[in-house]
Amino acid sequence: MIDPRLQLLIAVSEYGTVTAAAEALYRSPSGVSKQLKELAAELDIDLLERHGRRVRLTEAGNRLVDHARTMNAQWEAALSDTAAAARQLCGPVPLGGFPTAVSALIAPTIRVLRAKHPGLTPTAHEIYSNDLLRSLESGVIDVGIYVAGEDACYLDQHLVTVTDLIDDPIDLLVPTGHPFAQLEGVTLEDASEEEWVSGRRHQDSYIELLAATRAVGYSPRVTHFAQELTAITALVAQGLGITAVPRIATTVPHPHTVRVPLSGNNVPQRKIVICTRRGAETNPRIAAAAEELRSTATSLTA
Repeated sequence: MIDPRLQLLIAVSEYGTVTAAAEALYRSPSGVSKQLKELAAELDIDLLERHGRRVRLTEAGNRLVDHARTMNAQWEAALSDTAAAARQLCGPVPLGGFPTAVSALIAPTIRVLRAKHPGLTPTAHEIYSNDLLRSLESGVIDVGIYVAGEDACYLDQHLVTVTDLIDDPIDLLVPTGHPFAQLEGVTLEDASEEEWVSGRRHQDSYIELLAATRAVGYSPRVTHFAQELTAITALVAQGLGITAVPRIATTVPHPHTVRVPLSGNNVPQRKIVICTRRGAETNPRIAAAAEELRSTATSLTA
């Protein structure tokens, strides 16, 4: 077995503080600090150093984290090879993703997995994209659903295997009295003067909206801020703005909103991918979950 204290060191390198790392791993800060001090003492090297109110890895600590990530990938490959010899799939399979992925992809996948493989224990974890890779690396989840962007180097750095899942087009949600509501489709350029309902700058919905509108030459004028679909739908229904919703997202039914497909040459879409720890993708439990996710995604686009 790989020394579990190495996972603590990896988490500290990701989160920047012992407290944040402990919280992510559901451990106590004092316990994490104690174990890292014991590891440093056994190796007779300094692994962490103070940097203002945070801690950072020493050069030796960074090198050890690199080796630990490589060993994790090798260990996952060993587990996958060993598990392949088992006749029946059994054990936990935690799946994580952003909210619409949980509702549209993960929930139905778990239902089917439980029916097909009674020995498996799949569980759902709502995790936003900026925390998903760290959750994979720390073992909180085994399979993650992620919206891919220009972050291939970041994914490679984390020793993550990525496979395509689904291309998810973006629609508009508008009030029933809005001029767009009577149309079969509108372009994103047509909405350049609209008021928008979206998340804040650090949230997924705003990041995706900004990327889409910038691609056609403008930035959205967001006047109301919400991330959860129930709140967004209520604001749109009151005529306070329009919003962008992914095709796979199940909006809350409301008599005063209309969903309108985007059309034209620049229809934005999200590339949604499956992420696993490198070496774990051939583990039969994880492979079964990924296969069922792909089947669920296919049914959404059929």
